Amino acid sequence: MDPIRIELPTGWSMGSVNAYLFTHPEIILVDTGDKAEDAWEALVDGLAAHGVAPRDISRVVITHPHVDHFGSARRIIDESDATVWIFEQGAPWLLESSTLWEQRANYYRDHFLPRTGLPAETRQLIVAGNEQLRSMAVSVPEERIIPFRAGGELHMGGMGWQIIHTPGHASTQTVFYQPETRQLISADMLLAVVPVPIVEHPPAGRRDRDPALPQFMRSLAALEALEVDRVYPGHGRPFDDHRAVIARQRERIESRKAQCLELIREGKSTIPELLEIMYSHQPPVGRVTGLWMLVGYLDLLIDDGLVREEELDGVSRYYPVPDRP
Repeated sequence: MDPIRIELPTGWSMGSVNAYLFTHPEIILVDTGDKAEDAWEALVDGLAAHGVAPRDISRVVITHPHVDHFGSARRIIDESDATVWIFEQGAPWLLESSTLWEQRANYYRDHFLPRTGLPAETRQLIVAGNEQLRSMAVSVPEERIIPFRAGGELHMGGMGWQIIHTPGHASTQTVFYQPETRQLISADMLLAVVPVPIVEHPPAGRRDRDPALPQFMRSLAALEALEVDRVYPGHGRPFDDHRAVIARQRERIESRKAQCLELIREGKSTIPELLEIMYSHQPPVGRVTGLWMLVGYLDLLIDDGLVREEELDGVSRYYPVPDRP
């Protein structure tokens, strides 16, 4: 059977988030929405429209551990015998949500954000937003979690879906591909618009983070190679012609990356300077929302060997790499 889309509210500017339901041969829910009461009510109503109640769910499959995708998982298992399936690298975010969110907040506050050169009040707003997300994360008991590995297969709707690890928006994100019917549950990896490449704190034992947008570009290439007739995204309506969507996203990213490089060559060397120009179409208070994409463009330029980063007085500065003779 095809996945059944259940659209759930989030209360955020992104709009709704999608859960996907399989009713045969067992009842499986892919992603859950967040834990807010209006999202839960919408989920219950969406399930009921197909003759299902939360207590009937046997498996919850999580594409990636962001609160709008797993926030209601705990409530579902409290009302059912369901187990929660998630990529093994993402499982700690369900088990130790509070601890990991605290680590991210500490990394933002003490390391990442000071180096951006943004004003202190702006940095505080970002940390406060992170704290709000932390409050929406509800841990799942270890005995109810079943980790899966990339490269394996999940059986949903009477078919085998390949598990593909697609870091970029989230380092632990997975998508699910059904090769016979050429369907793709794309999570937040492939949306109608470019998903935000979230800056994550470094893995344990490392000082440097993994640049998200270069990872995203490699994941895009992996999805482009698949034969897909229908995409079921994490946000927005299902769509066809995934290669056209990928081409538009790649073109947009390359265009903005080129703009960023040109500004750096003109002498704009700090993140606040670049944000002010590249996001001038947004009101001043909203320009910080472009921070994650801007950091992504800078990561790409560094990855391409076109820009170098230097720290001066605790703030990162970006300079063009001279052309080789």
